[in-house]
Amino acid sequence: MDGPQPQRVSCNVNLDYISNLPADLKEKILVKLPVKEAVKTSILSSKWKDAWTSIRSLVFEENSPEYMTIRLVDNVLIFHLGPILEFRLVSEHACNEAISRWMLILSRNKIRYLDLRFNGHERCKIPSRLFSCLALERVILSECIINVPQSFQGFKLLHTLSLSSFNLSGITTIANLVSGCPLLERLRLYFFVQQGCLHIIAPNLRDLHILGECHDLCLETPKLVSGCIYLNISNGDHKKFLIANSRKESNIKKALGCLPNIQELHIDAEFIDYLAMGPISENPPTIFNCLTEISLAVYCSDREEIAAALCLFKSAPILNVLNIEFLDWRGEDQLQGQPFWKLKATKDFLFKCLQTLNIMYLQDTNLSSRRDESMLEFAELVLGIAPVLEKLKIIDYEDPTVYRTKLDCFPKLSEKAEFVFVQRSEDGDLV
Repeated sequence: MDGPQPQRVSCNVNLDYISNLPADLKEKILVKLPVKEAVKTSILSSKWKDAWTSIRSLVFEENSPEYMTIRLVDNVLIFHLGPILEFRLVSEHACNEAISRWMLILSRNKIRYLDLRFNGHERCKIPSRLFSCLALERVILSECIINVPQSFQGFKLLHTLSLSSFNLSGITTIANLVSGCPLLERLRLYFFVQQGCLHIIAPNLRDLHILGECHDLCLETPKLVSGCIYLNISNGDHKKFLIANSRKESNIKKALGCLPNIQELHIDAEFIDYLAMGPISENPPTIFNCLTEISLAVYCSDREEIAAALCLFKSAPILNVLNIEFLDWRGEDQLQGQPFWKLKATKDFLFKCLQTLNIMYLQDTNLSSRRDESMLEFAELVLGIAPVLEKLKIIDYEDPTVYRTKLDCFPKLSEKAEFVFVQRSEDGDLV
C-alpha cells in the first residue's frame, strides 16, 4: 500500500502506577475503605500485600453475625503492624468476651481515638484496661457498662468525651471521671441516671450536652461557650427535684452561676421547672455578659416557670436571639384571669439587644387557647420594649398567619421588626 505509514508509539506496559504509589498515599486510600475491603487490596500486587497492616485508623461498621465481627477484628489486630491511632467499632453485638483482648492490644499501641458503639439489646462491659490507654484524646462510648478502676488517675490528654446509654460500675461517679480530664473541651452525656448532684468541674470545657436524669446540677465550667441541658425524667422521678425547695440559694445561680463565658444556652421545660424550684428574686442572681442566644421551652400557665424564664432573660443583657417553645399546661392553671408575662417583666433591662425572636409550638392540644394567650402577650411585651428587633417568627402546626391581625395591632418599638410565619407538617418538617 502506497502512502505514509502510521508511526508506532512505544509504550512501557510494565509501568504499574498503583503499585508504585507512595506509602502515605496508599494509607489515605486504605482508610477510606471498610476494613474488610482494605484487607482485600493485598491481592493487587506484591507491594500492596502488607500495605493494610500499617494503616493507623481502623474502622469496623459492618452488620455481621457476632462471630464474624469478632473474627474480623481479631484477625486484623493480630496481623496489624505499627501504631493504631484510631479504632472505631459499630456493632449490634456486645462482644463482651473479645473486647478485653482488643483493649489489651490497643493499649499497647498508644491509641488516641476510641469509638465503641453497641446498638444491640445488651450493653457491653468495657474492661478496666481502657483506663490504661493514657494517650487517649477522644473517647466515644455507647450502650456500655464502664468499669473504672480505683487506681485511675485520669486521662491527661483527653479533649473530647461522649458517653451515651451508659453505667459506671464501682464507686466512680461522672464527676470523678470528668475531673480527671483537665484538658476536656467537649462533653456529651446522654441517657444516664445520676443519684444526687451532677457536679461538673472542667476548667477547659467549651461545649456541653446533657440529656439524662439527676437530682441536682452544678456546673463549674468557666470557659463554657455552648451548653445544651435536657432533663429526661419520668413523672415519678420528678419528685426527686423537690430537694431544691429546701435550698435558700437560687437554682439558677447554683447550676449556671459559674458560666462567665457562655454564649449559647439551650434548655428544655424540665430544666426550667428545676430552675423554678429554687427562690426566684426580682434581681438576677448572676449575669451572663457573653450570652447571645437562648433556646428554651416553657409551660404557658405555670407561674414559677414564667418567673424563672424572665429571670434568665434578665441575666442576659446582650441577648441577640431567643428561641422559645410554648407548651400547654396539663395541670392546674396557675394564672387563670391574670396576666402572664407582665407579672415580673421590667422593660428597663429586658431585650435591649434582641434582634430575632422565634416562637415555636410543639403540638396543638385542647388547651391551645391558653397557650395562644401566653404567646401573644409575650410577643406584645417583646415588641413594645425591644428597640432593635428585626424578626419575629412564629412556627406552628396550624396556620400561623392567623396571628397576624393581632400582632399588627401591637405597638412596635423597633421600626425594622418584621413578622415571619412558618407552618409545620405533621411529621415536623417545615412547609
